[in-house]
This record gives sequence, C-alpha cells and structure tokens, in this order.
Amino acid sequence: MDLYDENIAQLIRHSLTGELSEQERGKLEAWLLDSEEHQVLFEKIKKEIRISSESSLFRSLNDEVAWQKFKTTTRERKRRVYVRRILTYAAVIVLPLAVVAGFLFLNREKDMLPMAPERVIRITPGGPRAVLITADQTVHELNGVQGQREIEVEKGVVIKQGGANLEYDSLGAPVQEVTLAMNTLKIPRGGEFRLKLSDGTNVYLNSASELKYPVRFDEKERKVCLSGEAYFEVTKDSDRPFYVVTEEVQVRVYGTEFNVNTHQPGKVHTVLVDGKVGIKKRGMTGEITMKPGELASFDRNAGTFEVKEVDVRQYVVWKDGYFTFENESLEQILNTLSLWYDVDVFFQSESAKQLVFTGYMKRYNDISEILNAITEVVGVNFTINGKTIIVSK
Repeated sequence: MDLYDENIAQLIRHSLTGELSEQERGKLEAWLLDSEEHQVLFEKIKKEIRISSESSLFRSLNDEVAWQKFKTTTRERKRRVYVRRILTYAAVIVLPLAVVAGFLFLNREKDMLPMAPERVIRITPGGPRAVLITADQTVHELNGVQGQREIEVEKGVVIKQGGANLEYDSLGAPVQEVTLAMNTLKIPRGGEFRLKLSDGTNVYLNSASELKYPVRFDEKERKVCLSGEAYFEVTKDSDRPFYVVTEEVQVRVYGTEFNVNTHQPGKVHTVLVDGKVGIKKRGMTGEITMKPGELASFDRNAGTFEVKEVDVRQYVVWKDGYFTFENESLEQILNTLSLWYDVDVFFQSESAKQLVFTGYMKRYNDISEILNAITEVVGVNFTINGKTIIVSK
C-alpha cells in the first residue's frame, strides 16, 4: 500500500476518534503491518497532531483511548528503535506535518481547523530525581532542590533526605529475625540519586534504575535487588555478606567497590574497582571470583559469563559526572544518552548502529555538544524532533 493517500488518512482519523468500523479496522491493521514506515508514521501523527478544542468535529478526540482501543484487536508488536529511510521524503522531521495537513483537508466542510501552537521541547541533562516507596506503599517524590527533611519509612523509624541524598545509616543495630520492612527507590529516565543504606553502604543510582532494600538488614546477611545501573561502596562486615541480586545474576560482596549494569542489550555487566566479589547465575551453585580491574559480562541468551581485564574508569565515571566511550557502538552510546537525557532514538539504517566512537565528555553538557562531536568523528547526522533523535548516514 502507499505510504499515504486520502483513504488511509480517513482511516487514521476514524481510529483517533474511535469511529473505526470492523471493515476499516482490518484495512488500517493491514496498512500498519505492511511496513515499518507506516507504523512510525501513525505514531508521529499521534504525537504531533494537536487539534484545537474549539472545533466541534474534534472536541471529543481522545487519541490515546482510541489507540488503546485499536491495539486490543491487533497482534502485539515489538517496539522498534529504528526506522528505514522514508522513501519519498527529504526530511523525516517534516513527515508528520505533511500528513497532518492532508488529514485536515479531508474535512468535508473545508474549514481551516486551527492548530495549537507547537510546544518547543528542550532536551536537558538529567538531574537528581527519584521516587521512594515505603513498605506501606506511601510514595515520596524526591528531587535535588529539597532541603533537609525527615521521612518516616516504618513506624517509629525516620530517615533523612537532603538534596540528592537519602540516608538510612542512623537506624541502630541490625534487627533479629523478623519480617523486614522493604523500601523501593525508583530513578526515572533523566534522573540520578545517592542512597546510604542502614549499614553505611553508599549506592549511586543511575537513570532508569530501581533498588529494593530493607530499612534495616538482619543479623545474617545484607541483600538488595537491582534493576538498571548502580555503583556500590559496600561497608565491610565479615559476619554479614552483602548481596546484589538482579533478574539473572547474584553478586556476593565482602566490602568493596563495584558497578552493576543491567541496561546493556543482552548482557549484565559487573565491574570490580576494588576488593573481592563472587558472581554467579541465579539458581546455580558455583561462583566466579573477580579481581579488581575485571569485567564480568553475563550473556542472557547463552547463560554464560565472560571475564576480562578492562579500564574500569570507562564503566564508573558516570557517577562523577562524565561519559567515557571507548570504541563503543553508536547503538550503545545512543542508548546511554537516551536514558540520561530522556529522549527516544530512531536509526534510519542498521549500518549506522555498528559505527564506533571514542570520547570523553561531561555528562551535564547540552546534548547537542555530544552529538556534534560524534558527527565530526563518525560522519552521521542527527535530527532532533521534539524529544526524538533521528540518526542518518
């Protein structure tokens, strides 16, 4: 089917207003399945179109509800992180606007429907942001501008929060065998936060990460559950080993500094900076002992580990405010940037993903400085449309 014609525009309008007939739904589904360009186009129309509420024709428009309604009748599709080169358009950024123009002219009354002014979206570096969920499911929004305050996380137990820090370290001795009150600290895309656990262990949490931990550890062990990326400075305690558990692996710690990252595509990376750790696949018995300066890469598909010596600075300087990329693919670099700057990324060609770049730059710089540096070295082009970065060769 054509990328765009009047019949398709009418189907899209009916889907956004929830007026699709069964026959129309089948035609629109076939059009979406026919090509990735069609799926990207539909998503862009949803994001870009902003119809004035003064128009009676579109006053009841609820595109999110309509889209969810349509999705229930179509098969699940995996989200894609790239688009093929749009066939007949010189620039991807103008595509949704051109389609919206044709879309509006379908109005039989030939009225010129007013468009709401386009909101300029500024892409900014991440900063201290988090959500604390206590054992009773109370939600506390945290950010870096809040002054010193106290938060009750358990009956009679109060912790301290100031700026980008959350501290549990003044809660006294380990508890005996009782049900532990669990807290969860969630870091959104574009966020970071520092946590001090009840044993004095420091945890630096990166964007799009989550840590589940007890308010106080028991007498036998110290265990936390991680999704995302975190740097740990573990307080030494020979009587109570410290465990970091992810969905696939378990890291056993004896007082050390290390980084765990589950954001790597198909991998879980553990980098040891200092001390000693044992790492294993969850459910298995044998541990691999790591030495400082080593990276243990767990392959999710194969279920195996690869251990090698690395320059650990590349993996841990994010907590000090820097990006370091050493012969890293554009796919992984843009994945890292998307989490920190809270943006989406589309590649127009598969080959661009495999290009490599080496660089060292400040994490709090404007994203355009980083993209310009990559363009000068690698030769790719970046187009920014709202909070979407489009990569082309």
